[in-house]
Amino acid sequence: MSLLLRIYDCIANHRRWLWIGLIVVLLPLIGLAVSLRYNEDIMDFLPVTDEDREALAVYQSQQNASRIVLIVEGDSLRDEAIDAVADRLPDLETELDISEGIAAIYSQMPYFIADSTYTRFDSLFTPQAVRAALQHDREILSIPGTGLFSTAIRYDPLSLVNIQPLTANPLTTNRSYAFYESDYGGTETSHNAALVDSLNAIAGEVSALYPDLNIRWVGAPVIAVGNARRIKTDTLLCIALSLVLIIILLAYAFPRRRDLWLIMLAVSFGWLMGMSVLRLVTPTVSAIVLGIGSVLIGIAVNYPLHLLVHQRYTTSVRQTLEEVLSPLVVGNITTVGAFLVLVPMQATALRHLGIFAAAMLVGTILFCIFVLPHLMSAEPTPVREIRIRIQNSEFRIQKYLQWGVVCITIVLGIYLFILHFAFCISPFDSRLTNINYMTPEQRADLAYFDSVSNPQRVMAEHPERADRWLSYWQSHSADSLITTVQTEATAAGFRPAAFTPFYDLIKSWRPVKAFDFRVLTQRLSNDFDYIGLCCSLIVFLFLWLSFRKFWLALIAFIPMALSWVWILALMQLFGLQFNIVNIILATFIFGQGDDYTIFIVEGLLYEHRTGKPILPQYRQSIILSALIMLIGIGILVLAVHPAMHSLGAVTLIGMSVVLLMATTIPPLLFRLYLRLCPTNP
Repeated sequence: MSLLLRIYDCIANHRRWLWIGLIVVLLPLIGLAVSLRYNEDIMDFLPVTDEDREALAVYQSQQNASRIVLIVEGDSLRDEAIDAVADRLPDLETELDISEGIAAIYSQMPYFIADSTYTRFDSLFTPQAVRAALQHDREILSIPGTGLFSTAIRYDPLSLVNIQPLTANPLTTNRSYAFYESDYGGTETSHNAALVDSLNAIAGEVSALYPDLNIRWVGAPVIAVGNARRIKTDTLLCIALSLVLIIILLAYAFPRRRDLWLIMLAVSFGWLMGMSVLRLVTPTVSAIVLGIGSVLIGIAVNYPLHLLVHQRYTTSVRQTLEEVLSPLVVGNITTVGAFLVLVPMQATALRHLGIFAAAMLVGTILFCIFVLPHLMSAEPTPVREIRIRIQNSEFRIQKYLQWGVVCITIVLGIYLFILHFAFCISPFDSRLTNINYMTPEQRADLAYFDSVSNPQRVMAEHPERADRWLSYWQSHSADSLITTVQTEATAAGFRPAAFTPFYDLIKSWRPVKAFDFRVLTQRLSNDFDYIGLCCSLIVFLFLWLSFRKFWLALIAFIPMALSWVWILALMQLFGLQFNIVNIILATFIFGQGDDYTIFIVEGLLYEHRTGKPILPQYRQSIILSALIMLIGIGILVLAVHPAMHSLGAVTLIGMSVVLLMATTIPPLLFRLYLRLCPTNP
């Protein structure tokens, strides 16, 4: 730290070089930041490989992800209403042609062959059995209205798979359906938004003509557009409200407007640094990453806050820097280390978020160390105290509260242990549908269609069937069966090439990897465990290196460990879980938690060694920081979108617990430490 103070002294004597150096740094940073491009690919948040993306493409094609379904619900005049829609929308399909879907399903037929069927293969493949099966096929094809069967038997002339569940008709007595294909797929919200508006306008016009009918559109494109709009609405409202509240809070805490501008300058420089470093890594980044990254302001603002608040209690800027420098730098290193844990993760967006967060926080601390002190006034900073008086202004918490926290922690720990080991309840929710915004009517419609047939579920649940199929034909003659089928098919009156798809299945079929959501679930759960473990190790090691004493590092680390007992237990009690979106708050909470405990432990050490009270200064910046985080992210608890609401709810719980632990546990442990090691603090 002495080196940084000498640099401060050098810059103080050569201010001109500071401004020149700042301009030289800013110009390339601005150039890099403005060249960054953005996308809205939600897939970036999933831990998927290139192979998984191909499998997901197969899944979406079989799930008809680009299809929009018109539902007309009512007792009568449904067909007339559909005709009215078709007059306004020529591409509307009033009859569903599912032959392509059936062909896609049967092209993966080995996944749908039950293990018990293999025991009958030898008897099914005899000439007599083949002859009987083909004769049965011919009889069914002669029945009117069974044209769909002709697609199925090309892949399965011997009826190895039960066709009924795969061709179930979703129509009901009081509903009629029509279908429209989006040219933009199921997730391209920027283009689908105009399409959905047009479709809704048509539905509105027809509804006016038939007021007794319920006319609506449903499908992945409609859901995606609704999600995007709900996110934008919630974001605008919550950000506007949080900005107003944060400005009011800072304006109250810092009556001198100059101090507000200094805070904004420091955070803006850090943001610019994060954007620039991200541009060096990738030319394109998810816009959602930067949107989520905006909550980093709640962490970055810590650094200028600590300097400005502490300036109130010192006689010079240099003294302020000297007293705050150590906890600032150590807190920054541990927080940056926590965010760098995201970099090795498989999800592209999380890697980018880790890089952006680390670079932003490094940029902010560099500005606060090398530039901000030379912009600060030498006069004490006027700061209005935000008091949270539990006992007195020295931040000494009553013993009954401290031991109460300890007792509650034990109870919550036992509760978590029982949930995890006795009931196997995971703190992570990997069900992506739970973070999608849908109206109750949309959820009911999609659940109904999904219940009709979901071939991907079968493929994901029985991957071993592909190996069973390949293994069987490695030990049996495919050519012999093909010859038998060709002979009997000709005799039954079929064309020679009628069953070519079946022959290909026998001779050259290779499995297409199904998109297994169970694997995705496990990866997400593993990512959560990885973040928790690595953040813990990195933070503890940096604390140990900083304090140079194992027990002091433990005093600073234990409150964070106990915080997670409270956080996970309270989330279970309130029915909350971590998910693919709010999992990033694990690093945020670690980042804030280690900052708070570092300042408290540093303050306890400083007061013990010098006898000078310093905890009140640290208390003010900690309270301000926590309030900004609670306002900035916690306001999202008002959001309607499930993913954003979960961000706010977890933040309210996490930051409240972290603040409680940082202000109660370290003083208790430090007193115990002094009793055990009175001469070696």
